[in-house]
Amino acid sequence: MRTIAAMNPTVTPIKTRPDSANEPRPPLRNSLAGHALYLDIDGTILDLAPSPEAVEVPVWMVPLLQRLASKLDGAVAFVSGRTIAAIDHLFRPLIYPAVGVHGGEVRAPNGEIMVDEQLTAELQSVEPLLQEAIARIRGVQLENKRSVIALHYRNVPERGREVLKVAELVAGGLGSQFGVLMGKCVVEIRPRHLTKGSAMRRLMERAPFRDRIPIFAGDDTTDEDAFEVVNGLGGISLRVGEAVPTAARFQLATPDQLRGWLLEVADA
Repeated sequence: MRTIAAMNPTVTPIKTRPDSANEPRPPLRNSLAGHALYLDIDGTILDLAPSPEAVEVPVWMVPLLQRLASKLDGAVAFVSGRTIAAIDHLFRPLIYPAVGVHGGEVRAPNGEIMVDEQLTAELQSVEPLLQEAIARIRGVQLENKRSVIALHYRNVPERGREVLKVAELVAGGLGSQFGVLMGKCVVEIRPRHLTKGSAMRRLMERAPFRDRIPIFAGDDTTDEDAFEVVNGLGGISLRVGEAVPTAARFQLATPDQLRGWLLEVADA
């Protein structure tokens, strides 16, 4: 994997709110022209917090996203583990195309929200069993996102293996269509075919995303399949966080650095 510094070592510092605005950035072809922007949220454009409800959105973030959307003719989408309803609440009043619940929900540019209702119903049938199981593991929180059920153990990271075992047992009982996905102090039970990458492909079939070069920024193992999709299309895949093995072609160390880059390209 190439670091951004290796690709673009001499960048004029910009005066922006992020402290790291003078860090090198991934190169763009002719500024933002012809690109589409797909953004993960927690740990990517926003700093991680002890709980999803505790994240903070910088006051200038919504205006920045509006500027980016204007430059890209609306080709900006959120790609998150959050539900679409939670995304809308976080960035209100923006209502942008979105991939929610790691691909379990997709909102098209026309506002249509697509969900696999049959698999969602099957997953919902095991929530009582999961609630009973995690009641024995103090500090673990269950988040029911309908098409995905997440077990958060950020407050008790030492219990991660127990949480994973519970999730694997329950997913196994649901059948081969369901699997377990691990993220940062979270384990999710989800339909196997629903991923960020597959959901992004659905958006790419529609205007204004069609025939544009994709840029995707993420921070977690749940973003790896989307990095591969973007790489296959000749786009820019960018992972935020510590250096780890990844399919992403570029890396920034912190969400603050990514926010600085977005401010820069919005002004390009």
